[in-house]
Amino acid sequence: MKNLLLIIYISLLTISCQKSEEIEDVVVIGGGLMGSSTAWELSKYGKDVLLIEQQDSVYTFGSSFGEARISRSLGPNEDVFSYLQQTSVSETKNLIDYLNNGEKQPLHSMEDIYTTSPVTYIYSKSQIKKVEELLDGQTDKYEYASNALEAAEKFGMKIPDTTMVIREFKDYSGTLNPKVLIEKLHRAIKKAGNRIDYNQKVTSLKKEDGIYKIIIKGAKTGTNKTILSKNVVAAAGPYNGVLLKEIAPYITKLIVPKRLFLSFLKIDSDKYELLTIEQKNKLKESYPVAYLNSEIYYSMIEKYDEKGIPILKIGGHFLRTDIKNLDEVWRMELSAQEIQWSKENTADYLAKLDLPLEFEDLEYERGYSCVYSLTQSEIPYVSNALKNDIEIDSSLVIVGGMSGTGAKGSLAYGLIAADLILDYKNYSFMYQKTKSALGAERLMMDIQNIDK
Repeated sequence: MKNLLLIIYISLLTISCQKSEEIEDVVVIGGGLMGSSTAWELSKYGKDVLLIEQQDSVYTFGSSFGEARISRSLGPNEDVFSYLQQTSVSETKNLIDYLNNGEKQPLHSMEDIYTTSPVTYIYSKSQIKKVEELLDGQTDKYEYASNALEAAEKFGMKIPDTTMVIREFKDYSGTLNPKVLIEKLHRAIKKAGNRIDYNQKVTSLKKEDGIYKIIIKGAKTGTNKTILSKNVVAAAGPYNGVLLKEIAPYITKLIVPKRLFLSFLKIDSDKYELLTIEQKNKLKESYPVAYLNSEIYYSMIEKYDEKGIPILKIGGHFLRTDIKNLDEVWRMELSAQEIQWSKENTADYLAKLDLPLEFEDLEYERGYSCVYSLTQSEIPYVSNALKNDIEIDSSLVIVGGMSGTGAKGSLAYGLIAADLILDYKNYSFMYQKTKSALGAERLMMDIQNIDK
């Protein structure tokens, strides 16, 4: 009898140990820029983390898809978004140092991710107050043309007197490559001994007895499995609403996915070859650009083709449309009107640059439907979730509502998310200001105003 009781006790103890071993410390859901950045920051702290991504290791769709996003630092005094960009640059340097540590020679560099180039901003005279606030006490290097004559002298541009131009010059302002950054983040996560489960779609997320129960379905196998975790970071972009419907249902009302289009244009090869070296350099140095009108036209050089001709990426920040099916939106083709808009605005900018290129010289290469996750204020959330809409849940962090502002500050968002999960403190003024702007107090107020 004693032997039987001993066997039962040992068996129960073994089962208990096995069960505890199966509970993850932190699970991050979403392997795009935000989720990958958070998983890396947790790994950097030496924490155990599992990253779950529904796509393969190489992205084929999503808001983190592509090879270029604008990275810009210029902002008014104590600007949160400038802080996010600069912090992200600093954290990226830490990432590169970590990847190079132990290597016989450096295999990774900041230039793999960032292309430093002047960033051009175009404002209308009606925005003069905003420009004055931007430039007051500005520490970043910039050039400013307040009228047509100054624009011609400083930038060789032809603009109407109703327009102003600012050009920012700063290391790692220009563009960053999300594709390369995600690859390096994943490499670092694995180097730290942590895991990434690809081709796994989360179909259910619930919390039972203080533990998160995550049901995932293999995208290739179709098989289901369950993962248990003490802590969860929800960084699934536009899928956050569906993901959190059981444990944070308010997110579906606070973050709304909208479709945007991105088009890729190439200059006719014969016309491009007719440009002088000076004109080609001028074209290169005039991208990326943000035309801060009502639609916010933006454009950048995505890459160069095999002939060295730049592929121009174009979008409109406020040209947003409703989404019927989130899984299908990524495959939507651009309409004739969207392609026309892209060409017209690009031709207009090239005319402002005084380059001998016209609408007819622009060839449509391809288009892509992107999704912005929008909050009412256009400011993202990096926040603990709330229980009963008022009590902070320290075990769940939500990263979402990026509204097209995520890429340039991705590692900063990840840093704050990791700090929230681990309850790490940073009392610097700008960190606290940024955390407050993105965090739980604002989330609480937004929840209270949902039905008002």
